[in-house]
Amino acid sequence: MVEVGVLGSRQSGLLMIRHMVVFRFKAGTGAATQDLILQELQRFPSRFPAMKRFGLGTNLSKRDQRFSHVMTVEFENRAELEAYLDSDEHEHFVATLFRPNVEERAIASYEADT
Repeated sequence: MVEVGVLGSRQSGLLMIRHMVVFRFKAGTGAATQDLILQELQRFPSRFPAMKRFGLGTNLSKRDQRFSHVMTVEFENRAELEAYLDSDEHEHFVATLFRPNVEERAIASYEADT
């Protein structure tokens, strides 16, 4: 169990950055396009070596089904996260595949103990 403290304080020593994206596809987005997007997301760790503990899956929550999928990834520091977010490859994926086919998304990043 993670001990909750003041934001930015170190409870166990080392901090890392956890980045999360939850999303749902637009109605009418075909299965082939959805599969392509999910496959591209699965390839991200091989393209961005700074990514650690990558996860991608279907939302299993019975309490909130607003989003159908969730992606989580960890970075050693904020600079690695920003380098990934600002990369041409990430920007191209978001502009050409993700945004045109995703109805709604939420993104959060936070410092967490390792």
